[in-house]
Amino acid sequence: MTKQNKKTICTAGIVTAVILAAYICRLIGINGFYSRQTGLIRSFLYIALFVSWGIWAYSRIIQPVTRRYLLAIAFLMAFWFVVRTLKYNFVSPERYPHVVRYLWYLYYLAILFIPLLAVFVAMSIGKPEDYHLSKRAALLYIPTTILFLLVITNDLHQLVFTFPKDAAVWTDDEYGYTIVYYFVILWLFVCAFIMFTVMYKRRRVSGRRRLILLPCIPLVVLLTYLILYFSRVKWLRFIAGDMTAVMCLMYAANLELCIQCGFIQANTHYRELFDASAVGAQITDKEYQVLLSSRAAKDVDTQTLRKTQQGPVMLQEGIRLSGAPIRAGYVVWTEDISPLLSVLGELEEVKENLEDSNSILEEEHALRKREAHIMEQDRLYNIIQRDTAQQISLLDDMIGRVETAESDEERRQLLRKMLVIGAYLKRRSNLVFLADKSAVLDVKELALTIGESMDNLETCGISCGFQMELKEPVSSHQMIAMYDFFEMVVERILDCTCSVTVYAGKRDDVLFLGINTDACVDFSDLASDQVLAQRDEDDEWRLILRLRMGGGDK
Repeated sequence: MTKQNKKTICTAGIVTAVILAAYICRLIGINGFYSRQTGLIRSFLYIALFVSWGIWAYSRIIQPVTRRYLLAIAFLMAFWFVVRTLKYNFVSPERYPHVVRYLWYLYYLAILFIPLLAVFVAMSIGKPEDYHLSKRAALLYIPTTILFLLVITNDLHQLVFTFPKDAAVWTDDEYGYTIVYYFVILWLFVCAFIMFTVMYKRRRVSGRRRLILLPCIPLVVLLTYLILYFSRVKWLRFIAGDMTAVMCLMYAANLELCIQCGFIQANTHYRELFDASAVGAQITDKEYQVLLSSRAAKDVDTQTLRKTQQGPVMLQEGIRLSGAPIRAGYVVWTEDISPLLSVLGELEEVKENLEDSNSILEEEHALRKREAHIMEQDRLYNIIQRDTAQQISLLDDMIGRVETAESDEERRQLLRKMLVIGAYLKRRSNLVFLADKSAVLDVKELALTIGESMDNLETCGISCGFQMELKEPVSSHQMIAMYDFFEMVVERILDCTCSVTVYAGKRDDVLFLGINTDACVDFSDLASDQVLAQRDEDDEWRLILRLRMGGGDK
């Protein structure tokens, strides 16, 4: 016989002794010997029994919802006995008849809700730990609550119990039953039937289906008892007239048998399971004194066990000792992580190799990035040099002429022209860089570009004016073409004393850059499909460059 079986038999013996003692107290009391004293002792024994059973069941059950339901059932059983004890032993029916009657009505809080909670316990059988009662099942609260409210308010309507019309005081010594009372009895049978049906469908132990009959025996006994009791069979009331005790004992027996037969998951055999576990684990108290140990656990001193509070502790041969707090103590366990340590060492070597390779790749990438940047710069510089070769040559020529100039005035005039050419080179290069980053440029860039060139033109004695009518962005290659056209005109009038008016705008999706000047220069050779070159009757030239918006030229 196992230690657990011995404990179960011992517990059953104690419970039987308590019930027998309570029954003897009842027999002594109903025969007129110390009825008050024996009644109190009997109530105390039953209250202690059901409170102890509730605590014991709560400590054994795994599922939280089932634990709460069982604890509530135990509380209602104890509550029923407390109310009954008050009614018969502490409240005088002569002085407080209404209090006695309502204490009697309160019986039905336990009579109605104990079977309902037992149904909920049956519904939780086989469910996961995070199970919650469904909304559909919770509807069972409605008829139970309604029936209880009808009982507790019976004085207002007498739909449950009736009292003689000529009675001065309504008591439970003389009363009758009405329709709602029979609904109460019917509801008790319905709850018992639902519980039996649910338990049968949700039995866990395959191949042991006959076990379902064992927990049903107390239900059958209880239903038979209730039929005889409410039929007021005299011999039954003499032998087992304590309905409170019988009903509570039968439901407690039913639920306890469900636990013992395995229909309600319990931790009854966890000690043996823990001992046979292949995991090297130990359970200790708050002082790290070992209370329970599996066969695979290693002997470790208390000081080492305490170190697990800060984190895992490495033992010899790749064994890691870990710990975690539990209620009233700690759990510690060992793990063989030597294969993991071996793999970790290999991964560290791979990591170092990858870090070296990654460092080389990063340097190669940075070198390629620098090379690409230099090549991109060379490409842009080549474009600038190609597009401004004429201006660079012109600037070199002017530099040579400055060195050989015969007068200061000639030298200053050359320097002013060099400012104009230099401004073009600067602004033209800037447009190339901007065009490389964006295909569309803001018209403000054109205004700044032409404006700077005009500032330098005025130092050469050329009067300038500029009007910007464009509002929307312009493609970069068209802006460069407009500035090149402006520069081509400017270079021809550098030696003249004249005025220049420039205006930029758009007509019918066509960009145009217009230049009006009174310079004594022939611009007729500039005329083409893109450029309009006209000379009016006042010898002023009108030059217009036309470009199609967003694409080809016109």
